[in-house]
Amino acid sequence: MRLERGRVGSLFSVWLLFRLLLLPRGRASFSCQRAHENVDKAVDGCPVETDRHPFNSRCVTVRAWIPHADLSQAPTIEIVSLTKEIIRPVVKHKRTKKKWHTKKNGNEIRVWCHESSDPLGQRGNNTLTSWELLCDCVEAKLRLPVTVSYSAASVRCSVNYTLADPAPSFSLSVDAASKSINVTVDSENRVAARWCYKQSAHYCVQRSHSSVTVIDPARSRSAILNIPHVLPCVCVQVYFLHGDTLRKSMCPLQNIPLPDVGDVWLSSTVTLYESTLIWRSECPARTFPVVATLCWRRRQHVCTHLLNSTLDSWEDGSDLIFNISAVDKHPQMCVKFSLHGSYNISCPFQPDMSSWHVSLEAGPRALSVHIESLAPATFSAQLCVPSRSDCASRGPIWAVTVDAASEGRVTVPLDWPAELTCMQVWQSFPALHGRRILCPNDTRSRWGAQAAAAVIFLHMLALLAFFLHSLTKKGATAWLSIQKPVLLVCSSELSAHISATCALASLLRGDLSATVHVALCSASSQKRADAESGVADLGPLPWLYGQWEAVREAQGNVLIVWSPEANGKWRRRARSGGDSPRGAARRGKCQTPAMENEPSTVIEPVFAAALTCLEAALRQRKGGGVALVYFRGMGRSGDIPEALRDVPRYCLPRNLGGLIWELGGLRGTKGNFWWRCWRRLLAKGLSMWLARQLARKLRSLLPPMQRTRGPR
Repeated sequence: MRLERGRVGSLFSVWLLFRLLLLPRGRASFSCQRAHENVDKAVDGCPVETDRHPFNSRCVTVRAWIPHADLSQAPTIEIVSLTKEIIRPVVKHKRTKKKWHTKKNGNEIRVWCHESSDPLGQRGNNTLTSWELLCDCVEAKLRLPVTVSYSAASVRCSVNYTLADPAPSFSLSVDAASKSINVTVDSENRVAARWCYKQSAHYCVQRSHSSVTVIDPARSRSAILNIPHVLPCVCVQVYFLHGDTLRKSMCPLQNIPLPDVGDVWLSSTVTLYESTLIWRSECPARTFPVVATLCWRRRQHVCTHLLNSTLDSWEDGSDLIFNISAVDKHPQMCVKFSLHGSYNISCPFQPDMSSWHVSLEAGPRALSVHIESLAPATFSAQLCVPSRSDCASRGPIWAVTVDAASEGRVTVPLDWPAELTCMQVWQSFPALHGRRILCPNDTRSRWGAQAAAAVIFLHMLALLAFFLHSLTKKGATAWLSIQKPVLLVCSSELSAHISATCALASLLRGDLSATVHVALCSASSQKRADAESGVADLGPLPWLYGQWEAVREAQGNVLIVWSPEANGKWRRRARSGGDSPRGAARRGKCQTPAMENEPSTVIEPVFAAALTCLEAALRQRKGGGVALVYFRGMGRSGDIPEALRDVPRYCLPRNLGGLIWELGGLRGTKGNFWWRCWRRLLAKGLSMWLARQLARKLRSLLPPMQRTRGPR
């Protein structure tokens, strides 16, 4: 039993291998049977029918109807697609013992047509019987034809079939006002849509800003495509996302009037070459019948049309090429492009392109034309009366011949006022297209505009000089003023350092009207007019503590003038410890009774007490309003300890402007926004001017060695 099962399994394997070798891969089985009805299926005399497979989009179904008389004479059916195959139908009688239906030998396939078991069907009606041969899947490639050739005794014919690429169905609606196109698809699958400029029947240009929009019918069947310009060649392509599918195109603006000619000018460019001028558009040149003529630009927005100046042109794809080899290339000679009653003016010529120059002089009863030319030529002149669109010629034509690099003059008499007349001048030999139009009014207007500009410039210089004079005379108090008090603490007993500190105090008092408290000046001079108690009356420490508290309560500023000596004092304080000013600072107090035993000098105890108050303020995070300053040549930023890195620091006189702003030196201004903005800009400039003033004062006080070079 097991032996029989093994034998059956082996036979089945051999049969399956036989079927795989004989039948073509990727192709459905062939079949040949009697037709259900005896009807002539021939199309245009050929009994072959081809169609797309209903389930496989890459297959073509082939049917052939063979008369019984042809079947007995060995007909052939040749199918040419990706490969070439020849099918030979053969009648299989009932007594034949062969079990297979097809047999392949190279590219030839034999298909058996089975006889019916009905005797009448076999013998009684053979002349009226037809056979139907079916090949349900011929592998094909998109957009490549499949050729089926039928060869029999009665007829020889062939049929071609191209497997078309499926494309989605969609509709468009255009909104010219918003420059958008609404795309609505009928497909159930996701598709892509984009707009492009159609250049030819099979070429549509996609610009870089033309992005692809994916439409998912599960969410919405519509999408909006925004286009930069509404042009006749704007098309929309919709296609499936899978593979290299066919892109179906529709051009909704192709056969309708142009909505806006302005989009044509906005989307076009003009390129100048030596003898040609190329007008390039997004659409093919044949789409727009653009005409180019010359005009003379008299003023900014006035271009006078020149008669008989139409330029010759020819098309080259999307380019329209104009011949300018014989055009007078003056900067005021412009090209006027016209389309459907609209125009666009381009002036592409440069000043160095013209080989001759002309000027006009107006006399009481004549107009004189002065011509300078680099090449020998003949020039003509004629009077004309200007209007809104052109300049109508009047009177005879006057000519003059000018040699190379020489001059010529033409004087034309006038029979009417010169204000109503212009002169048109052109090169008549060798002839150049375009006439230059010179008018006395234009010349006077040009000189008048230049004179007005000169007068305005002189007035501005006078106002600037008056302002500088008043500024020098009145000082900076009219614009800059420090309203809040300033406490200035010196840190060095060197004479140069003391002099610089007093110079800074004098500048703040005299030029900025500031109330400045300085121990040095209070100790060395008489009391001020406000009867304020000085250092000599109170002692250094009580004076410092009183001034510190008074200035902080008034929201003023404390300036500590730093020096290399101050850095050494800071280090000694850091090493001392104990119940020192640093210990008092830890308790948050701005007092230190131990300082009463210090020497009787002013600078040393005042500076030590100021450091104690500064440390206390920093621990309480109330260090605002305190700044460190050092003079260039007497100190540098590296002398300031790391512990005071968060305190603002200024190098004088370089950073004097920033210091003035820190002290609130801008006087309050009233008025609108622009006036306040102007005052602030002016104050910023004045602070820079004051920095130069202080620099000159400090240079005279610095020792000679430090004046030439010093640390920053």
